Amino acid sequence: MIRLSELDGQRILAGDHSGLIPFAPLMQRPAGVDAEAWLRQCVNRAQAVPMDETRKASYLADLAILSGLVYKSEIIMTIISEETMYESSVVQHFTEKALEQGGREFLLDVLALRFQPEDVQQLASRIEAIEDVQRLKQLHRAAIQIPTLEAFRSLLDADE
Repeated sequence: MIRLSELDGQRILAGDHSGLIPFAPLMQRPAGVDAEAWLRQCVNRAQAVPMDETRKASYLADLAILSGLVYKSEIIMTIISEETMYESSVVQHFTEKALEQGGREFLLDVLALRFQPEDVQQLASRIEAIEDVQRLKQLHRAAIQIPTLEAFRSLLDADE
């Protein structure tokens, strides 16, 4: 078994091990270097690896995600810009999933406030299956204004 915390991180940064650099923050840091300074060194080294900008954003996001195992997110975000993180396909995926889930929850909350919660519950599985954020926004707006739950159900039926 390999324990990353027992590996010499400085050796990884100094060598030609670009595939291991995202793991370096989890490794032993040099004596006398505090945790934040070590993370900064790892990020600087990762930024110096030659690759196109799209891959670089994902590479840095990978480093940030792995760093989150031992560093507080506030420290990571002060070192790696939010813009860089948002360019990552991993972060974009999870952001999209969070928006979908939030959209579903808001939609179900509005329906439960306006109509009988037990009747709304019958529509929950259909709403949970919607993955299009724009469609969820449209349905949310409709749920606020629509006169009856039956009319809302007709909107859902139109999707199928």
